[in-house]
Amino acid sequence: MKPLLEGHEDPVAVLVAREIEAVSDVDIVAWAGRHAAPPSYAEDSDYLQLVRCDPRNALALDKARAHLRSMVARRFPDFDPGSEQAGEIARQLFLRRIRTYLHSDIEPLQICRMVPLIEEKYDYPRWLGGLYDACDWMDERTSRDRALHLRDAIEHVLSDNGGSQLPGAIE
Repeated sequence: MKPLLEGHEDPVAVLVAREIEAVSDVDIVAWAGRHAAPPSYAEDSDYLQLVRCDPRNALALDKARAHLRSMVARRFPDFDPGSEQAGEIARQLFLRRIRTYLHSDIEPLQICRMVPLIEEKYDYPRWLGGLYDACDWMDERTSRDRALHLRDAIEHVLSDNGGSQLPGAIE
């Protein structure tokens, strides 16, 4: 499966992705390893901690989100994680993530865990469509075969957001 973060994203987008659980701490570290940082933060101590982090070291990995938050706060002081700008970044990342659900082996709960986080952080955005209801009663035992209604809801959300259902599409 192609990772959601490819390395070209800026740290703000990576932080938003992590805050809505579109990616994990392992994904943050992998992103840092692929990312070509501009001079404005290439020597930032928190960024360097991410680059040097061994994803097999649980203690170091547990600090990945904190390092990312610290770097964003220091290097992007005007960024507000609850702003409209952040909400739009979250929308784009979420659409990318649900698009990959249609064409990969992502489990339904991975999508459904994101929905309440987005609702709370961005005041129940309309672009989520009916995903809250589609995720009702989902748990870790829910297989893709038993979540066909989620696939339908995702297709509807993508259609409502004017997006392609192809995994590599960019909004």
